Amino acid sequence: MNDCTIFTKPNAVLSSHAPIVGIDEVGRGTLFGNMTVGAVILPNELSGRFDEIDLTNTKISLLNDSKKLSEKRREQLFDIITDLALDYAIVDVPSTIIDQINIYQATMLGMKIAIETIIIKNNLNEKNTTILIDGNQLPSMDGSLGEHFHQIYAMIKGDATHSSIACASILAKVHRDRLMIQHAKSYPKYLLDKHKGYLTAKHKAAILEYGILPEHRRSFSPIRELYNQGFINSNYWHS
Repeated sequence: MNDCTIFTKPNAVLSSHAPIVGIDEVGRGTLFGNMTVGAVILPNELSGRFDEIDLTNTKISLLNDSKKLSEKRREQLFDIITDLALDYAIVDVPSTIIDQINIYQATMLGMKIAIETIIIKNNLNEKNTTILIDGNQLPSMDGSLGEHFHQIYAMIKGDATHSSIACASILAKVHRDRLMIQHAKSYPKYLLDKHKGYLTAKHKAAILEYGILPEHRRSFSPIRELYNQGFINSNYWHS
């Protein structure tokens, strides 16, 4: 699965002796494009449950679940987090892989790659590293370095509960949104910069009028049914 794209912090120096890695994903339910996983290691004094730490006088005082923040606020926090984080990883899992192995397996794959990337890059020790993943499911780390890390926990609504997961959510969200804005320049009639690939009325109308694009997820309904009927935008498909 080497089609995944990975971005990490250049020249990151991990000074934490007991790092907490926060992980979240975005784009799981969209019809178009990649699903993105973010992983973040914050300085220890900034990492914790929102009800247990005080971020008031810090650079991330406005931190919250990315879904509750405006696009402008997320953009501001993205730059702050990438600068402030001891390290981060952003993993893009393309629609081709999603269609091959299904969205659940693709999500677990993206999380596994993010974890492995952080572990290898920082030479993390399984005895003192904690990995927190948003949601209620954990990726299988069998056959990888991560299988030795036993402090891996799923946290329901983690992006609204823990600062490290919230930061991972923002990095993943802003990164993916920027990709959708780039796609919108290539496919202006589909308004991808507005709905970011989710099934909205305008997105559905564009699909029905102009056809399916190569980046649409052909394993998702209604894309699957339309694709099987040959309903594609032939201007963008190449044999």
